[in-house]
Amino acid sequence: MTEDPTTGTYTAAGSASWDRMYYLFEVEVFARFSGEVETFMVTDPYSLSLSMDSRRSQIVNLDDGDLRPSGWKKLRKPALRAPEDIAIYELHVRDFSIHDESVPDTLKGTFGAFAIKRTHGIRHLRRLSRSGLSHVHLLPAFDCATIPEDRSTHADPGDLSVYAPNGEEQQAAVDAIRDQDGFNWCYDPFHYTVPEGSYATDADGPARILEFRKMVAGLNRLGLRTVMDVVYNHTSGSQGGDKSVLDKVVPGYYHRLNDAGYIETSTCCANTATEHYMMEKLMLDSLRVWAEDYKVDGFRFDLMGHHTKANIENARDMLQSLILEDNGVDGEAIYLYGEGWNFGEVANDARFEQATQANMGRQTGV
Repeated sequence: MTEDPTTGTYTAAGSASWDRMYYLFEVEVFARFSGEVETFMVTDPYSLSLSMDSRRSQIVNLDDGDLRPSGWKKLRKPALRAPEDIAIYELHVRDFSIHDESVPDTLKGTFGAFAIKRTHGIRHLRRLSRSGLSHVHLLPAFDCATIPEDRSTHADPGDLSVYAPNGEEQQAAVDAIRDQDGFNWCYDPFHYTVPEGSYATDADGPARILEFRKMVAGLNRLGLRTVMDVVYNHTSGSQGGDKSVLDKVVPGYYHRLNDAGYIETSTCCANTATEHYMMEKLMLDSLRVWAEDYKVDGFRFDLMGHHTKANIENARDMLQSLILEDNGVDGEAIYLYGEGWNFGEVANDARFEQATQANMGRQTGV
């Protein structure tokens, strides 16, 4: 890769034959956490597709015809008169269908289960839609760090109903396989802009892209819009760990540090520093992909109080600038909300004006 001395941007020119090939970056950087110049092999923070278990990034064109469901470019959104009409139902992608016997085994627990007609789950969502439900809020569905993506290896705790309701055997059975099963709330970001591979029928490559889009289209056919729960406030990994990405590319920049130079962890993970320009840019660029290329209709920001108020206002302004004629989506209809809690190293606007409930209520429109 060649550096542009004016912008500091590194680029590489390839050919069309690179399409769908996998790659890593080899990065040589000084790492404050080790005090040494380190050489890291690292995935792309801007990955759009990945190999199984996120070992490598994949070159992919999201406009390729085989990655778009039928009618994707002309997908019609359900009518919504005003934000006040929104009714939201929180849902976990895997939980929706993993035990639904009307869903084929190959699609249980996947994005694809939302595109099948007349399953128990789809019938239920259709009834809710007819009763006034407008949006389905999906718990995080981006690439997360702690779910094994080879679905054939997933362990199962077995039938827990055989144990006494007040017993401890259920917890012991679940705990014994917690690192091998397919369940996780997915609040442990690995790559922000790639659908989670364990929710796809094939975690190797772009099947997850097509199947996520089919899910959005399937929900739209039911009269429902899609909200993504997004977790830009922390990452699962940092420093030189296996699940670290950002901290290997520019050590010490993408995460919020304390006075001693250590990463803040008030979110129970490595806190990101979205007050830094390039971390905010990564967040905004990621949101744009989900809105423009996946036609997501809303975003719920996890621990929004750990972001700056300006972060969320900039996200709102960017998304609302998207128009049907140029971007294929109506940004004015994209709905934003979040967890405006006030705690940790940023509490009471200690580092910046936070996106807390009190601050966001002051004429932000969020």
